[in-house]
Amino acid sequence: MQTAELKQRIKQGESNTTEFKERLGQEAIETAVAFANTNTGIIFVGVSDDGKIIGITIGKETLKDAANRISQAIDPRVMLEVESVDVEGKSVLLVHIAESSIKPVSTKGICYKRVGNSNRVMSPQEIAQMHLKSVGQTWDQLSVASTRNDDIDEQKIQWYLTQRETQRNVTQ
Repeated sequence: MQTAELKQRIKQGESNTTEFKERLGQEAIETAVAFANTNTGIIFVGVSDDGKIIGITIGKETLKDAANRISQAIDPRVMLEVESVDVEGKSVLLVHIAESSIKPVSTKGICYKRVGNSNRVMSPQEIAQMHLKSVGQTWDQLSVASTRNDDIDEQKIQWYLTQRETQRNVTQ
């Protein structure tokens, strides 16, 4: 990312695809999960919540360590790219997170989604719906393992078919 583009994005503030963190901690990992579940996004590490560039110390292993720390804390693993950019004489770490094709993504067993400029814990229902959507299924397609053929009431099926036929004849 070019310096001018980076400054412009910081000036625009946090959004559904942009997050500022002063350091790479648990909140940054939660944001990575939220981006992976919701939208592709970038975490700016070394930038305060109000958009002030405070910078971080970048060593020769910082990029690799940051990528490993995030990757190992997230399940399933996500696509990410880490780069360092100098802005106003300070180093900022950019963590690019791609939206995951396998969802939901979690950290420490908790799934997050991005809502505006914040992360929200997903409800069990949201998690289930996201999983079904990611594997191309709906609730109606799921079979109930504890049922048997004799659980089906033939009289109710016959009643339904008669009602359906009556309705079709009325509308024609």
